[in-house]
Amino acid sequence: MNVVFWGKEFLRLKESLEKALSGHQVIIADPADGAGALASAEILVVRPVTVDEKLLSGAPSLRLVQQWGAGAEGIDLEACSGRGVYACNVPSIGTGNAEGVAEIAFLHMLLLAKRFFRAQEKLREGKVYTPPGVALWGKKACIIGLGNVGRSIAARMKAFGMNVVGINRTSPSECSLWGIDSYVPLDRIEEGVKGARFIVVSLALGPGTEGIIGERVFRAMERDAFFINVARGPVVDRQALEKALDDGLIAGAGLDVLWEEPHSPDDPLLNNPKVVVTPHIGGVNDASFAGVLGFIAGNVDLVAGGKPPLSCLNEKEMERGHP
Repeated sequence: MNVVFWGKEFLRLKESLEKALSGHQVIIADPADGAGALASAEILVVRPVTVDEKLLSGAPSLRLVQQWGAGAEGIDLEACSGRGVYACNVPSIGTGNAEGVAEIAFLHMLLLAKRFFRAQEKLREGKVYTPPGVALWGKKACIIGLGNVGRSIAARMKAFGMNVVGINRTSPSECSLWGIDSYVPLDRIEEGVKGARFIVVSLALGPGTEGIIGERVFRAMERDAFFINVARGPVVDRQALEKALDDGLIAGAGLDVLWEEPHSPDDPLLNNPKVVVTPHIGGVNDASFAGVLGFIAGNVDLVAGGKPPLSCLNEKEMERGHP
């Protein structure tokens, strides 16, 4: 199988990719001039990019579009189905992805709660016992989005002794097993964030969630609350977040995702003393690399053997033999 990895960032992984996909042809293509590679692609592996009819039309031999990771909102499922192409992602939990994102959420929570950067300033001044921080233990926390990432965060919150409120479209069947003390439906989001000292967003981006965290939600938060986003930038209304920070509606924010990626080094949020930003590294770790690559290699072997791949996002359409 000709397996095309769509993006120059895969070059640094070339040796590992070729080892994991032994027996297949591994091609790393730059989207800026990758038309030749695309023409012969049977498997296309992508990071978060747009995979639409225009791109698919240049890959007549394509059988599978495989997302590197869980977030596949850039893949046009209808266009894939129309061409008889499987579209798959990698399950986030059990591969190191959801677990890594949960850890990044805690990194942000702790950096904000312990006033880490202010503590570094005090250290250089030769001072001790300052600044006073906030304990996570005993605090009310709110998770918006109870998918695999949200559940991973909840389990870790309980280990820290926190009281956890979960917000989701549908009620989880076994809240206690997920580490959730109480549940609030997504259409009552303002009610769910009230009283929470830490609010973490792990909600999938889609037509119904873009900009869902807006001014009304921020106004419902406590003034000493810390807001953390490990989902996707556009889930949050940027202007509403900046206003909430400027007006003191919340105490601070931790962001592992931004609205434009790659971001501008001149983005003012990078220099806002109330904000901690990391460059979308939640799922970037040794465990997730091994887990994601192993899953993708398994899907390539399945398709090569004439079998349907796992974690298929357009499974029903493909089973019906969508033209």
